[in-house]
Amino acid sequence: MSIQTGMKMYNSQLSPFAARCRLAIYAKDLDVELLDMPDPALEAEFSRLAPMHKVPLLVDGETVVPESETICEYLEDRGLGTSLRPDDPVTTARMRLLSRIGDLYVMDPMGELFGQINPAGRDAQLVAREMAELSKAMGWVEHYIDGPDFAVGDRLTLADCEMVPVLFFFDQIGPMFGYADPLRDYPRAQAYYKGIQKTPAAAKVVAELDAALRRMMGN
Repeated sequence: MSIQTGMKMYNSQLSPFAARCRLAIYAKDLDVELLDMPDPALEAEFSRLAPMHKVPLLVDGETVVPESETICEYLEDRGLGTSLRPDDPVTTARMRLLSRIGDLYVMDPMGELFGQINPAGRDAQLVAREMAELSKAMGWVEHYIDGPDFAVGDRLTLADCEMVPVLFFFDQIGPMFGYADPLRDYPRAQAYYKGIQKTPAAAKVVAELDAALRRMMGN
């Protein structure tokens, strides 16, 4: 039975950052109301609560928590559900490192590349530059990730919440730019991405992202 929280989260099914939080929520089996954006009926309240105007945004009574990493840490600090933090400082540091690499060095070039999906308006120089940055960042992921079952250690952690949506989008964006099997060059990350989907919360998030991407692409 889900843990009742009274919380709600402004959400976007296609956002990798919202997906990160959803994975934590599912893994902890929390009952959090997901409010899908954009929604004209929610816009006024969302704008009042979120000066940054970004999803995800968690609302816990009078407490409003923006930014995906902060939301995941807040859920941990509240002590809700199964802990997604490792038990030792070394693994915790590696968890945080993978999350930082994903946020700062993988998602940044991927964000630029998503603006170049349409070949008609594509800037070849920009694509080459961002692809080089993305390859470099994925090399760091390959170095630090454990796998094949979990990103770090022997159980689900916040590193998995970060890595699952990151690797979903990396796997999806490659073919759009002529790379049929982008994970092939990163065998540890590839084995991890396959293995983590045996975990129900991760599989659910991947399915949600896939459905949302197909809707966006008109498939």
